[in-house]
Amino acid sequence: MLPLLMRLMIAMSYRFSIPYGKDFSKRYGLNAYYSGKHWTVRKNDADYWHCLVISELRKQGIPKQLIQNPVKITFSFNSRMDIDNHAVMEKYIVDSLKGYLLQDDTRKFYIEKTTKFSDKNYIEVEVQEVEHKESTDGYSQLY
Repeated sequence: MLPLLMRLMIAMSYRFSIPYGKDFSKRYGLNAYYSGKHWTVRKNDADYWHCLVISELRKQGIPKQLIQNPVKITFSFNSRMDIDNHAVMEKYIVDSLKGYLLQDDTRKFYIEKTTKFSDKNYIEVEVQEVEHKESTDGYSQLY
């Protein structure tokens, strides 16, 4: 016998790619930022990534639609950089998703990040909605 209340949640999932640009590793790796990039250069980098990400989302047919539940994001790179040197690019990508797919990048809406290597000749990003429920202490819990 079926329960009176059944909840079927189809989680949203979006996957898109971002092409590698010229001097990708030198310009956007974490080591480039530790070397003391001027704030105006960092601002220009952030603006560039925002335009690039939004352009790719539109080009790849991903609609502007805010995901209501928390998300986990998986980043896949094929570069010669150490895996932890991609942090700046991941930050730029997530910031670009705010207002397009993500309501915000706080822990309420963005709860997990995975970085891995791939053999593809582009950056691959997957945004997956995660089921959750509100607990009595106000924090989201996964189930």
